[in-house]
Amino acid sequence: MRRRSTVPQPSIRALRSELVPRGLSGFVCLSETHEPRFWGAIWIEVLNDAMRPSTKQRRLRAINRIYSYAQDRHGGSDCLDKLLADQEIDALEDILIGFLASLRNQTARDGKNRSATWETSLAFVVDILRHGSNSSEFRAGAIEARLRRLSQLYGQLSPAPVRAPVPIRALPPVVIEDLYEIFNPSSDRNPFRTEAQRWRNLLVFTLLLRMGLRRGEAAILLRNAIEDEDDPSTGEKTYRLTVEGTADDDVDPRREPPGLKTFLAVRQLPVPLELVAIFERYGANYRGRTYHPQLLMSQKRNPISLRALSEIFEIATQALSEPARRALNKQGLSSVSGHDLRHTCAVTRMRLYQEGGIELDRAAEKLRMFFGWTPSSDMPRLYAQAYFETSAAEVWNESFDDFVDALRHCVGREHT
Repeated sequence: MRRRSTVPQPSIRALRSELVPRGLSGFVCLSETHEPRFWGAIWIEVLNDAMRPSTKQRRLRAINRIYSYAQDRHGGSDCLDKLLADQEIDALEDILIGFLASLRNQTARDGKNRSATWETSLAFVVDILRHGSNSSEFRAGAIEARLRRLSQLYGQLSPAPVRAPVPIRALPPVVIEDLYEIFNPSSDRNPFRTEAQRWRNLLVFTLLLRMGLRRGEAAILLRNAIEDEDDPSTGEKTYRLTVEGTADDDVDPRREPPGLKTFLAVRQLPVPLELVAIFERYGANYRGRTYHPQLLMSQKRNPISLRALSEIFEIATQALSEPARRALNKQGLSSVSGHDLRHTCAVTRMRLYQEGGIELDRAAEKLRMFFGWTPSSDMPRLYAQAYFETSAAEVWNESFDDFVDALRHCVGREHT
């Protein structure tokens, strides 16, 4: 019988206590002896403070792996911190080479993709060397040249074999039409019990499908997220959705507080009138009185959890018709998720704006802005001939029939 190891293991711990100021709470990377990893804390809380908590947690796990590898190779739980502090680039490059080989060996055994671990570890080492240097100007220039070499050389490597990106496809039109029927509050097929649940879930569905929001972005929307303004050129009233995080002094009661993926996810988007009507009806009649600032509430008048948002689409999937299920299976999917709706939004918008004859470069830039992607994101490339122009008139005058018609042209009629 194999005995369980009693050797202490490195870990990621949540630093939360009434004794700790809110601004200092978060996750910390600990060694086997429960000592904080010094440069790990600097990298995650100073150089990457804008990351959402869940992203920080994933990055810290990756950093802990290269710390553990360096300890096994060179000895001492703080050896990587010392090498980084002393700018020992030769020794650090040796660690990076060995760490990459170790990840590749593990991938060869179990087939898991460890590219994210490698990319995070490389970025961590390069960033700390770049920002931690207090050398003379001449030596700093030499260090920067070596760092560029490290980034260019090792940034092209991966512990996993290069694979073509998984094609991003819209949900079939028959599935979208079926979901509209399922989420219709007056439909006999609606599986949700109360009127409040039905209108809230219709709002969630519409936000993710028509605005392409991430699940976490929908969860942090404020109760006044949609506001009207007068268009000075036309004199007509228009509507904007503001996607932003909550203020630092707003305590989120959820066990896993959602947040924005990056600071670039803060944005304002034009809203179709269909969504405005659902938003106003839910807010006026079904949201209820609560001191929480978030828009979407649970039955207990608390901000809705990420898990509850996922369950909405799990329940809706069970209510799909047989034709919709068959079309979904043809796409290689067994269920509908919130992120599938985001994909559907992006792919459909491509078609709508491609037909407008807009140049691809400008389209890709608008796509990044609308969906909250970083300037270096490959997502517009994955969406091929993507285009998005946030023209208010085109968005809020667009009908559901226009949306589905564009979707049909985009994915073909074999799924309908």
